[in-house]
Amino acid sequence: MDITWQGSTSFTIKGQSATVAIDPASVDPKTQVVLSSKPPETIPETARLFDWPGEYETKDIPINGFSAFTKPKKEDGTSEGERTVIFRFSVDGITICHLGELGHTLSNEQIERIGNIDVLMIKIGEGSNLDKKKALEIIESIEPRIVIPMGSADMTSALSTMGIQAPAAEPKLTIKSASSLQTDDMKYVLLEATS
Repeated sequence: MDITWQGSTSFTIKGQSATVAIDPASVDPKTQVVLSSKPPETIPETARLFDWPGEYETKDIPINGFSAFTKPKKEDGTSEGERTVIFRFSVDGITICHLGELGHTLSNEQIERIGNIDVLMIKIGEGSNLDKKKALEIIESIEPRIVIPMGSADMTSALSTMGIQAPAAEPKLTIKSASSLQTDDMKYVLLEATS
């Protein structure tokens, strides 16, 4: 499985059985699955679009979408923020969670529903709805094997402000299998934006 980043919250995951695009600005004709809280203007006829919460399966990819908000809830339980969708899905046996434009910490129920994650995609730094304290709290509550920061800012600086030494950026992340992932320490991976 290969993961590439197109900038902001947009990723492409190429697995053996299907290609998944997340929050794409445009969609490659070979893409079969599109996950989006902001649907693209057009998608290929061969692609299935998922842009709402729920449980789905297509192309042997189980997908769970959870409602969240771009801002924290107020004391009365309402939110001034817009709705966003957290996606949890598996490609080639690797479980991925994309937090979209999340702007609040996760409830115990949300953490339980997200479950065990191999790869977490979280927006940090300038333009993020999360401050560094909330971002770290979310990462620690999910405990993924790999964290891929996303956003529009300089990811190296964003990680530095969180007290994390940034690794060198890579053009893509290749994962051969779930068993090939390290189990002892969480690893941060920086990807170079391809567009």
